[in-house]
Amino acid sequence: MSTALASGNPAFNEKIRTQYLVRGQDATMTVAGAALKTLFLLVVLVVAGWWGWTSAVKSVPSPSGGYGSTTVVLPAGLWLASFAALGFGIACSLNPRRAAFLGFLYAICEGYVLGAVSAAFDAQTEGAVAAAVLGTACVFLAALVLYATRLVRPTAKMAFGVTAGIAGICLLYLVLWIFALFGWQFRYSHAFGSLAVTVSIISIILAALSFTLDFGSIEAGVEAGAPKFMESYGAFGLTVTLVWLYITLLRLIAILGGRR
Repeated sequence: MSTALASGNPAFNEKIRTQYLVRGQDATMTVAGAALKTLFLLVVLVVAGWWGWTSAVKSVPSPSGGYGSTTVVLPAGLWLASFAALGFGIACSLNPRRAAFLGFLYAICEGYVLGAVSAAFDAQTEGAVAAAVLGTACVFLAALVLYATRLVRPTAKMAFGVTAGIAGICLLYLVLWIFALFGWQFRYSHAFGSLAVTVSIISIILAALSFTLDFGSIEAGVEAGAPKFMESYGAFGLTVTLVWLYITLLRLIAILGGRR
């Protein structure tokens, strides 16, 4: 497999592929090693998520009762953890040799944020978190099976499409955020809700395709004899995609739940 294959995941950018997905002089990466390190990061993410969940303060439901009547106050350190996760993620992307340490810190901060945010979603939409977790696992396993059986293979056209799609969604969110700063009321309309559902569905498809590209990048590194530390970097890349998919599913479920 060509190591020049692009990935929609920003963790596997062109610099990473050309500098690190090549044969190393010492121990080289393996698929099993990348899988174990991914599992480790997910365990850290879940433990930190429990911490974030329990840090969210829930008020007493109103006398009317019913699901969605509980208010969740997000912890004061949420924004700090969010920026820390972003910083560690960028630092890891720029320095794969430190992926084991930086990926660990990213998983702690990102897990804390996801836990607190998930608590807020769960208080308003019954079963949203469980459904999002199950959906994330199903999409990941489906992508893995399709890749392992060679029914779906990463291609340059797929990589271009995923990258363009992610860039387009990021641009859309940026434009909507700018409009929101000026009090644009479209975000409260039914049309905006329909747009949010459409974007979420597209994001889920892009995330599923990103898994295929991530698997391809890891396999390319193994075949090229990339250095051992690239296992941790591959695990970091997969974790980023899993987090993105989970957040997208959680948001979509909450939107659909709010329409009932």
